[in-house]
Amino acid sequence: MPAAIGGIATFAEAQVHLAERIRLFKYPEKLADALESELPDVIGFSNYIWNFRLSYKFAEVVKRLKPTTTIVFGGPNYPTTPSEQETFLRRFPCIDFYVVKEGEVGFLNLLALLIEKENNGEAVKQGGEIPSVHWVRPDGRAVLSPLAPRLQDLTVIPSPYLSGHLDEFFDGKLIPILQTNRGCPFYCTFCVEGLVYYNKVYASSAEKIKAEIDYVGRKMAELRATGGRNDLLIADSNFGMFKQDLETCRALASAMERYGWPEYISSNTGKNQKERTIEAARLVKGALSLSGSVQSLDPDVLKNIKRSNISEGQLLDLAIKAAEVGANSQSEIILGLPGDSKRAHLDSLRKIVDASFKKILTWQLMLLPGSELHTRESRERYEMVIRYRVLPRCYGHFTVRGHSITAAEIEEICVANNTLSFSDYLWCRKLHLIIGIFYNDTVLLSLTKLLKMLGISPFRWLEAAASYPVEGRLRELFESFEHQTKAELWEEFDALAAYADREENIRLYINGEFGHNVLYLHRAMALTQYVPELMEFAGKTFREVLSREGKLCRKTDAFVEDALIYASHRLKNIFFDRQTSVHAMLCHDILAFEKEPVPSSIDRYIHAEPVGYEFILDASQEDFIARYLRIYGETVMGVSRVLMRLYPSKLFRRPIAIRDHADSTEESHHNELDMSRPDLKGRTSSSVM
Repeated sequence: MPAAIGGIATFAEAQVHLAERIRLFKYPEKLADALESELPDVIGFSNYIWNFRLSYKFAEVVKRLKPTTTIVFGGPNYPTTPSEQETFLRRFPCIDFYVVKEGEVGFLNLLALLIEKENNGEAVKQGGEIPSVHWVRPDGRAVLSPLAPRLQDLTVIPSPYLSGHLDEFFDGKLIPILQTNRGCPFYCTFCVEGLVYYNKVYASSAEKIKAEIDYVGRKMAELRATGGRNDLLIADSNFGMFKQDLETCRALASAMERYGWPEYISSNTGKNQKERTIEAARLVKGALSLSGSVQSLDPDVLKNIKRSNISEGQLLDLAIKAAEVGANSQSEIILGLPGDSKRAHLDSLRKIVDASFKKILTWQLMLLPGSELHTRESRERYEMVIRYRVLPRCYGHFTVRGHSITAAEIEEICVANNTLSFSDYLWCRKLHLIIGIFYNDTVLLSLTKLLKMLGISPFRWLEAAASYPVEGRLRELFESFEHQTKAELWEEFDALAAYADREENIRLYINGEFGHNVLYLHRAMALTQYVPELMEFAGKTFREVLSREGKLCRKTDAFVEDALIYASHRLKNIFFDRQTSVHAMLCHDILAFEKEPVPSSIDRYIHAEPVGYEFILDASQEDFIARYLRIYGETVMGVSRVLMRLYPSKLFRRPIAIRDHADSTEESHHNELDMSRPDLKGRTSSSVM
């Protein structure tokens, strides 16, 4: 939901008299419809990496239709050095004024001057500086005004929720977003908030936040009843790290009891103050995923990206504490940071896996305008090799008063530098897919726990799997991933822009042939179309690691087979054909093994005789899956978006032991795993995929 521009609107309306309320737009189609009937005196566009080209094309059409309309841009997708800022303003002449950094004060002062000058933007341009506003004067001179002081109490921004500005956006599709504070005490060079300007953290009052949570909770409860989404995004950079965050979590816990919202809270949790962050997750009963976003654990990389003031120990200990309060835990790693190499990247991943994070989010280095790494100096210093690609789902075709608008948003990513080759980049990307399929969301938790029990790092298996030859039907999945990983990269921005902006090509993006998240799409394909092949591959690679370590014997071999059967049945038909009955016979209590914090022996989990299990989706899971597939689409592409945004492990089928299983086993069929093994014959059954 567009809460950020909503706050800019409410702040301005509280300070100046406007003949009409400021209108907000999220969907380009609705803006196009509104422009059919009326062209505004002033129109503002928020500028992010994911919407700039579309916004500017709308601005060009508005300017063509009504040259006197004042066009204002603002947002973080803007250079940091004066020379690059001036270049930006001259390259995009339809932008009359650019509001730099925080938008409320700069936009308010600009709006007040426009009102004073009777909406004569050219007259305003001829005047003096406006703090936090940049523009090019009619005489051609660039005006790069100094920054206005930041707002130190965000309570002065009237809530766009409580004012009703955002009511129309409660449509069951958009996610509500709250920002309880602004700023970040860290200096990460890849992040816009790593600049000194944002170093102080300023917050809203607890009363305002509680009122917003209650208002949003009532609205979301109504949406959930009609099949809408039921989650929340918190935009703070370090949520849970500050004392007031605990008050926010108490308010959220109250909303969970009264409204059943939020089921899931997405946020970047604090990088320090581990105990407080864990308490925040405990208060909301695990709905908040705890993130230990290390980005890298290599000393040289950390020095290069200015993350020396973040505690590595606290981040790595977070996963253990998260399990104690029932929270999901995840960590983030960025490939291609300055000083990164294949070995440094693998070492960072190994530490994260050994710390038992449940999910590892692997990213490529995006060069964000407004961040230190985006500057020419940084690119040259680290000899960055840059490629361009279309951002997933950031493209479209629209018409405004007969004028056609086609746009695709394009990001810059670093695919090599003076310490990382492009071939190593590609190998690491394959490893990312392996991690996404076999490790993330505890898909094969029993196997990773077995390795730890045997004194072997689970990363040994993941690294071995990435180097293992992929054969049979599964090969097509990995070949498709490698092909699309290369094909999405373009050497020239202008060439990609020219290609993607053609109407016939934008249709290909819209139809899903191009422009998706390659990693998540192939993970979705793997978990919906290749489960038998995945389990066979996992078994081969896992047994090879055990054999190398001298740990493969009949006992561990039988446990591995049961673990693979168990995992495959938990994944069966969770998105499509969900009513299909799923059964299996197991010789081990895999569920109990996975629940044991530190299992010490396989023997404790061997059944006296094989036990039948039914793997079910309960009513809450069915409701959850159905609602989000309606939002994202009942396709593999839709599944990829669900996997990207939610806790997939909550969607896995739940095993129920059937002690008297004679009838169920007679009616079931052998599953797709290797049933020729003598110790497994006659004890496994399953539905057809």
